[in-house]
Amino acid sequence: MFGRSKNEVDEPERPPASDAARIQGGGLAQVIVTGLEPIDFHLYLNDRLVPAEDVESLSVAIESPDENGIGEEMVRATLARYVTNVEGKRTQEYTELFPCTLYLVANDRRVAVTCQNAGSLNGLWISLGLKSDGTSSEVSGAKSLRIVVSQDVVDARLTWLDGTSEDLLGVAEKAGST
Repeated sequence: MFGRSKNEVDEPERPPASDAARIQGGGLAQVIVTGLEPIDFHLYLNDRLVPAEDVESLSVAIESPDENGIGEEMVRATLARYVTNVEGKRTQEYTELFPCTLYLVANDRRVAVTCQNAGSLNGLWISLGLKSDGTSSEVSGAKSLRIVVSQDVVDARLTWLDGTSEDLLGVAEKAGST
């Protein structure tokens, strides 16, 4: 058994575990990149596959003011995809994903972004990697995060407050190796 037994008299009625496990709100966006040359990815929104051929792009733009408060705060995650309208024509549709948790897995790396409040840095967490104990490295001291996934580009860049920018997916490392 997990945990300890509780006195049923003092314990409030708990909801069924299947209800507690339900994805609520903006939900969950998962992007799993299985190939970089050619680019091959799978995008899931709340456990539903969005066919890659329907995806124009997924972009995440997070920007914080500098330590002096200069600059604008931006927190957006947008999915641009093609849908068939009532006339049978394919049109582009834009969906704002935040608030949600977004996972990007590519090139043996993991980027997780949780945004509780659309358009706000309050309630925003970024974590990188996945350690053998199940934890990840929490990001602090970042100025911006940019993620772009499309048929032509897979890129994730983190810029620190000191202006240093890093490729989170190690794509530059892979391109440099033979």
